[in-house]
Amino acid sequence: MYTQLASEERYYIGIGIGNGDSIRQIARNIGRSHATVSREIARNTGQKGYRYKQAQNKVMIRHKSKDKVVKMDDTLKSKITVGLKQDWSPEQICGRLKEKGVINLHHETIYRFLLIDKKRKGELYNHLRH
Repeated sequence: MYTQLASEERYYIGIGIGNGDSIRQIARNIGRSHATVSREIARNTGQKGYRYKQAQNKVMIRHKSKDKVVKMDDTLKSKITVGLKQDWSPEQICGRLKEKGVINLHHETIYRFLLIDKKRKGELYNHLRH
């Protein structure tokens, strides 16, 4: 299971880079995949190189600016229902909602909506392509 890097791990990545260690060596030292360390360095390196405090700040800014859980109101549910009844896929519905400027929604949100509807003896899931 994937877990996000902790600030202490970013500190040790910074030390490893400063010591001239390879990405694989840094990854072994902190018990992470070399791909995780490589992505971390690529995403959070600034003009003066990788600095752990700067990296942690960049992570926090990205976290604060990302979309949070969407509250499904009745208007949104009805728009999704209309799309499903037209036999659109959840991906198509999300694309259409984004295109019209309604909301930027992930298709998994619609699948969760369908699962709840099915548990309540609803029939919307029958409109999914099989």
